[in-house]
Amino acid sequence: MPTSALAGGTRTLKVSDYASLDRGETQGAAIESDGTVTVGYLPQRGEVKQTTAFSCVADGKSVLIGTADEASILRVYPNLSNKAGKKTKPSKRGKKGQKVSPEATLKVEKVAALDGVLVSAMVKLPGGALVAATVPGGKLVKVSKKGKVSDFATLPAEQIWSLVVHKGKLYAATGPKGELYSMSLDGKSPKVVFDANEKDILSVLPVGDDLVVGVSPQANLYRVTDDVEGELLHSFSGDEVRALAIAGNKLVVAINTFEDRKLGSLDALSKTLQRTSLTGTMPTGMAGNERPPSAHGELHAVDLGPKLDLARSTEAPWEQWLDRTDQYFTSLLSQGKSVMVGTSQSGKVYRVSGPRSAATVADFDERQTTALCQLPKGPAFAATAHGAAVYQLRAASASQAKYRPKVHDAIHPSKWGAVVLRGSGKISLRARVGPTDKPDDRWSDWVNITLSSGKDGRRGSLAKLAKRRYVELEVGLNTADSTLRSLEAFYAPENLAPLLTQVSIDDPKFKKSDVSEPSSSVKIKWKVDARDDDDLLYDVRIRPEGGSSGEWIAVTKDGEPVTGTEVSLDLSTVPDGVYEVGVRASDEPANGSAAARTDELVSDPFVVDRQRPSVGTPTVKGERVTAIATDDGGYIHDASYSVDGGRFRTASAQDGVFDSPKEVVEFNLPDDLRPGAHRVVLRVRDASGNLATIPVVIKK
Repeated sequence: MPTSALAGGTRTLKVSDYASLDRGETQGAAIESDGTVTVGYLPQRGEVKQTTAFSCVADGKSVLIGTADEASILRVYPNLSNKAGKKTKPSKRGKKGQKVSPEATLKVEKVAALDGVLVSAMVKLPGGALVAATVPGGKLVKVSKKGKVSDFATLPAEQIWSLVVHKGKLYAATGPKGELYSMSLDGKSPKVVFDANEKDILSVLPVGDDLVVGVSPQANLYRVTDDVEGELLHSFSGDEVRALAIAGNKLVVAINTFEDRKLGSLDALSKTLQRTSLTGTMPTGMAGNERPPSAHGELHAVDLGPKLDLARSTEAPWEQWLDRTDQYFTSLLSQGKSVMVGTSQSGKVYRVSGPRSAATVADFDERQTTALCQLPKGPAFAATAHGAAVYQLRAASASQAKYRPKVHDAIHPSKWGAVVLRGSGKISLRARVGPTDKPDDRWSDWVNITLSSGKDGRRGSLAKLAKRRYVELEVGLNTADSTLRSLEAFYAPENLAPLLTQVSIDDPKFKKSDVSEPSSSVKIKWKVDARDDDDLLYDVRIRPEGGSSGEWIAVTKDGEPVTGTEVSLDLSTVPDGVYEVGVRASDEPANGSAAARTDELVSDPFVVDRQRPSVGTPTVKGERVTAIATDDGGYIHDASYSVDGGRFRTASAQDGVFDSPKEVVEFNLPDDLRPGAHRVVLRVRDASGNLATIPVVIKK
């Protein structure tokens, strides 16, 4: 959620647009694309004992669910007792109010147990029987209304991902050879009618008299024709066409792209089952805390016109209806001119009808929504994984709904202040705080927050809350017309003093070859940890080493504090000596002078030496020249000499090391120097870069 800092240490968390609202959780609420939370679908839960509810198909007045881990078919009966506008019992809440799954109110019964680890696809035959595909293997079975299982067909494939009945035939989409089979409605005469030259056909959709298929690992869309290679309608940027649907006159396509390009949504299913492949041994159960693969889901749509002309998909522009990072799309369900989209993130279900019309209509406790289906003139259902369940989304508006923004991290224990809600209808608010990013027994109980009308919205106070790092808010939409448009809460984190970790002064910069002295200006630098990201001010002062507090002198003009982490010091303005620099950091800009906290750090001592060294008159003995060099402020750093205006050459310390304030410097005259008088220049430099030069005429 967006967080902003105000003066005096006050910060705000603000939830006011679709993106920030969608990070929260809903119960019986919908998050509209314009950033409004409204009363929406009320989920009712059916318990599934297997690890994953994977496939879903309507069956008269009930729905059938195909499961994983134990390949079973379950029948789920809708709960139609709650009429629109009638209050429904809120979901249960666990100890300390932590969120738990809604009470299981849907009747679920087992229809049949099948061989295999996954019921990957199901379809109803015109006579009422069910055909189901199991993985591993290309086996199809027929399940009667009474649950009797019989062999239907076996295809030379490892997986069957989709089944449809179209124009008197049954079609099966398979992998890993990317083949589409057709057969009679009694399972006879299977044959390949489309070969995608891809690994998997993941989705099949009848459009008028045609069949459209989506494939992987290339996100291509094909029309099935008399030619086994079909007709390429569109090639998308992505790794798979996971699902297809018709919304009004538009063909809608779910595209997934995975960070690991070798993965797909069905490979992710393998990970859910703790398996490296869906063709091996039986799984051991759900994959615990394993995270779904990093992915990017997109929804694209093209207008086919009133006659659903597929040729338009190759010519007309495709619109992007939805774009979500860190999740992939698993299923689509037509809803008139819109579609419902199942996702891999937090069990979310979106309702989308255009590029600027996307609403979050469901948010389940399970991690992933795997399949969507709907009864004729009845409610929609969603199957979930990473905690298996089936949910009924009652079409009538809920009379009571709740919305919780994502748990907010204040970074440090904080004092909580006002909260402002903007919306309409009857709204309530409660809050709790705790020490962890996920509520547990260490969190406080919920506190009801009284709201009153103000000019800027409905205001309340969180001052009753204990001083903790994390806060969670829950907004109740208590009537059918209630809405929430934004939420803003104020808080002040515990102020931490800044921490200075280093103060240093640049040494004078020079090289032995330099013919001039270094600049008298040096940089004083410091490193600091703001710790709570406050803006800081710094006072920089200098004094003689070991001086008293009264001897500090400001380095900056008029003693003004600075906001950066370095200042310049002109050494020519400071008498020679040994000094230390002190830096004082203050978080006054963020917290005000009354609440500001400070830290101080003093540098190591450093020498200010602007006095040049002195050099005695050189003496010549044979070929060797010697001279005594002294420096009162430091030590002799180096020496060099030039003969008759030639290049400067390095001289030596007689004792072998330049390390003392007094050195005997020596060098030998060139062997090829002609007899007679010669000009010699001796140049000596101290550790601060100060130069002393003495010319002398010598005779050889």
